[in-house]
Amino acid sequence: MTAAMSWPMIDAQHKADQLTQLLLFARQNSPYYRQLYQAIPEQSTRLTDYPILHLESFWQANGTENNQVLTASRTDGITFKSGGSTGKPKYSVFSNADWVAFTQAFGQGMRRSGLQTGESIGNLFYAGSLYASFLFITRSIEQAQAGMCYPIAGIDLHDTLAIWKEFNLSTLAGVPTTLMNLLTLLDEDPADSLSLKQFLYGGEPMFADQVERLHQYFPQCQVRSIGIAGVDYGELGWACPSGELGVHHCFDDSTYLEIVDDADQPITQMGVTGRLVLTNLTRRVMPIIRYPVGDVGMWVDPEGTPWRRFKVLGRSQDGARVGPMTLYTDDVMQLIQDFNRQGTELKIINFQIKVTHFEHKDACTLCLVADTTEADLSQLNQDLCQQLYQFRPMFEDLIAKQIVHPLRIEWLTQSELMTNPRTGKLLRLIDQRHQN
Repeated sequence: MTAAMSWPMIDAQHKADQLTQLLLFARQNSPYYRQLYQAIPEQSTRLTDYPILHLESFWQANGTENNQVLTASRTDGITFKSGGSTGKPKYSVFSNADWVAFTQAFGQGMRRSGLQTGESIGNLFYAGSLYASFLFITRSIEQAQAGMCYPIAGIDLHDTLAIWKEFNLSTLAGVPTTLMNLLTLLDEDPADSLSLKQFLYGGEPMFADQVERLHQYFPQCQVRSIGIAGVDYGELGWACPSGELGVHHCFDDSTYLEIVDDADQPITQMGVTGRLVLTNLTRRVMPIIRYPVGDVGMWVDPEGTPWRRFKVLGRSQDGARVGPMTLYTDDVMQLIQDFNRQGTELKIINFQIKVTHFEHKDACTLCLVADTTEADLSQLNQDLCQQLYQFRPMFEDLIAKQIVHPLRIEWLTQSELMTNPRTGKLLRLIDQRHQN
């Protein structure tokens, strides 16, 4: 781990003052937060005195009409459409000042994690349905002031390869599955003149089998996360310079990161898994205070460590990350409700989502429990897959691009569904990708 003294020192009192100002500002200017905090004394400055956001109510209040979350009207800045369950999009709003603060923080995180001046960086992040990551990374590279950015996403992979050769790109940034598909072209047309100093991955985890395949072509290539962020909640973590997969540092200068247990109590000790909850100190138009980001993780460093490290271990029970796409449990619930309303003899009575990883790609299996075993399931499986693709059109698009495996349906009994060994509670999501 790089010595902490090489990174900026954080003024704890200044950061505490920022939090106090944020809490007061949100209460005074956002109708949603004003109502949410009405029973909490204004003089309370402890973050844990305030509730963790309930995302369904937060996004219902944060609609395009009669918005109750925003603290000001949309007069400048940028608005992003992001994911949303059951086809209902979410819109994240940034003022110009908020957007600059976001990209500056993330860009400086990229510098701290090892991005050097003079890099030639090919931006392979999606420029289509996930355009936010493409725009965000482009701007963050600008703010990092660490090299020349070539925004080459969204074009044919053969054209991408040609640009890589022409400009002798030293760094590529993108989702791992895009790189895996790009490497297949090197099997068809070996490019001895190509070199790759580092690959910065984001948008989805990168696994050891993908790193191994990359090193077959470029043995000296360094693999490191580009960092973790989301347009919903802001900057979450900057990559550990050691390159350890899944390990990131907190943005101590602009956020408070908490890891909480099932009772929403903060976890302070290392190695204990909980949900990641983020507070962003710089966003003002759409304040983010104790926002569950949808991932689970654990602390790697002791409490009080500057720029404390944490490890992301997968998605929480709200949704499954399959490649760069999130499949929400609400999507599956809606699918089952619609199916059961059709009046078929078979009724689906329970479900579980399982995510695995093989052949360099993620795979999603929908485990279903029915009230009868006497049914022809082959056609039913096809119908359910097509209906789910209609909820998540991006899923089918990723399959066509060979970025993820097709959805699989598996029929189980109630007793075969996995439960929490401590509480016995049904686990809606089983993420087996991070298991050794």
